[in-house]
Amino acid sequence: MPDLPRLAAVAALVTGLLVASGCTDTDDSPGTPQSGDSPATGTSAPAPSSPTSATPSPSGTPLTLVDRLLPTAEVPGLNASWTWQDGETGPAGTEPFGFCAKADLASIGATEVVERSYFPPDDSDDSAAQQVAEFPDVRTARTAWTVLKAWHDRCAKSASAEIALKNRPLVDVPVTAGSGRWYLLSWQPPGEETGRFEALGMVLDGTRIAVLRIDNSGQDYNYPAGQEPMVGMTTAAANRLD
Repeated sequence: MPDLPRLAAVAALVTGLLVASGCTDTDDSPGTPQSGDSPATGTSAPAPSSPTSATPSPSGTPLTLVDRLLPTAEVPGLNASWTWQDGETGPAGTEPFGFCAKADLASIGATEVVERSYFPPDDSDDSAAQQVAEFPDVRTARTAWTVLKAWHDRCAKSASAEIALKNRPLVDVPVTAGSGRWYLLSWQPPGEETGRFEALGMVLDGTRIAVLRIDNSGQDYNYPAGQEPMVGMTTAAANRLD
């Protein structure tokens, strides 16, 4: 039997988050990119190795959420020579995932959330990570999907003017099942000479949502449209989510 008090509390919290974000519309279509919002084109990131769809193990044991996290080898690098290193895997904490997030996924209805991090091949502070969340039903997952969009839409308005945050529009990512999308943030940390970029991808498939993040420093973000590392990471994540 569903935990009705818990579901009611989650519904109230989600409603509050949507109202605070100024978004109660369930339309999750991406915004139209405006002139100057797209990153400059240039050298593309290497394509990730062909991802393998998540299928039951030979023994027939059902897949866990951890099984649906991307192996390190399937995470696209920042350039042709970039290879991510194994990070840490386990239950997700309670910290919001991504610059724009206002709460963790459990707070907007997820019953289980796991996380995996990926370390850079050098001594930089660049990083990547993924969370996969299970929701009690399709309706709750779709509501959480709307909350993720609302966080994006209101992100720049809630950020400090000091960092000059630039929030690009959501862009659809073609996936074989469910829905995929991503966006790019950039800002200038006070006192630092180089800027910061955060690419945030997300996939919805049934009762599951995957959220993905790549953070890196740099002067620019030079990838042809559709060949950004996060596009490849989102596509690979979708193949493991169903």
